[in-house]
Amino acid sequence: MNKEKNIFIITGPCGVGKSTISHNLAQTLDKSSHINADLIYEMVVGGYVFPWQDDGNLTELLWSNVSALAFNYIGNNFDVVIDYIVFPEQLKYLEKLRCEYNIVLKYVVLMANEDTIRIRDGKRAPEEIMGDRAIEVLNEFKDKEIDSKYILDTSDKSIEDIVLEIKRAKRFIVE
Repeated sequence: MNKEKNIFIITGPCGVGKSTISHNLAQTLDKSSHINADLIYEMVVGGYVFPWQDDGNLTELLWSNVSALAFNYIGNNFDVVIDYIVFPEQLKYLEKLRCEYNIVLKYVVLMANEDTIRIRDGKRAPEEIMGDRAIEVLNEFKDKEIDSKYILDTSDKSIEDIVLEIKRAKRFIVE
């Protein structure tokens, strides 16, 4: 019988701690991979457009590449942590993996209040500061009316507490 494998989708607007939480979560797992999908998206050089300006072609390519990486890691008994802005309708890109492997898919939408996001964004390297775009993405997540069971407010929690909650809570599991 195959050991159950996990895919954790860690998402949310800029400044909620996606990369930090994803990296720390992956470190607590025995055999894991952290797929930072921003890095995969940014592999496009000629023809690059910002994700929010994409007509869908680069998004499709991104998910094809992320799925292939996840497939390879899962096939080699790794748990996978994917870090990117992922809305519920994009979970479909991982369905093939659920069909082929015994996977638990956890979808975790990290959120924080606007002030916290602005403070965290301001602490980034100058070339990484998102400014008003961070708040636009926060509002996009709010407008999606995502099921509250997937939302985890990071405003006043430690990294360790957030990681523990993600690992233990069954509410994040996508059925």
